[in-house]
Amino acid sequence: MTALIIDDEAPARLIVRQYLADFPQLTVLADCADGLTALAAIREHRPEVVFLDIQMPGLTGFEVLAQLTEVPRVIFSTAYQQYALDAFAAGAVDYLLKPYDRARFRQAVGRVLSQPAAPDAALERLLQRLDEASAPAAYPSRLFVPQGGRLVAVPVADIQFVEAAGDYATLHTAGGQFFSSLGLGQLEQRLDPQRFLRIHRSVLVALDAVCDLERDGSGGYHATLAGGRVVRVSRGYADAVRPLLG
Repeated sequence: MTALIIDDEAPARLIVRQYLADFPQLTVLADCADGLTALAAIREHRPEVVFLDIQMPGLTGFEVLAQLTEVPRVIFSTAYQQYALDAFAAGAVDYLLKPYDRARFRQAVGRVLSQPAAPDAALERLLQRLDEASAPAAYPSRLFVPQGGRLVAVPVADIQFVEAAGDYATLHTAGGQFFSSLGLGQLEQRLDPQRFLRIHRSVLVALDAVCDLERDGSGGYHATLAGGRVVRVSRGYADAVRPLLG
């Protein structure tokens, strides 16, 4: 696994390097001393895990994560207990409260190495919360989803419809499909109801993507979306769609 060490204190970066000698399977790609450099390094190197200080000049660790579209696994470190506890509760892989010893470090790294290749769903929730907090509106502009062992940001404006997939959901865009670890009901609560409408017990559609509505003869409709995809509006949800007909 590849890693970045991000901390504004040189002694702290040195300690991480020394302790990582116990983990030859982790290769350190670079050290960073501030948030702006860290952001550029993560984008350039795309590490699998980062050791990330929270309080840094330029950007905090949280602000670094909020600006990424692909997010690696994270071990936070901080000298301030309240930040550490907030990070852990929000869903970081683990956190290190300074000063920490070699045993605590080994515990945190061991947890990272024991995780499956897919990103921790808790980290996905953390990134979503960060994005919502930074957005000027009450609803997020992006949804973070797992893809190829990383987390990627899907712009909400690109979503044409959301389809239930068991307890999870699939986001359909013009550019492809993305699996979300959130269920349809959870996504319905997160997305702006002025832009997204439930048209079926298993489908949520973006109103801006609807190009045409045609009655299906049984009290429902067929909705044609941009790009030609057709989704069904079931009879039970037809009343919500009728105002769109003018």
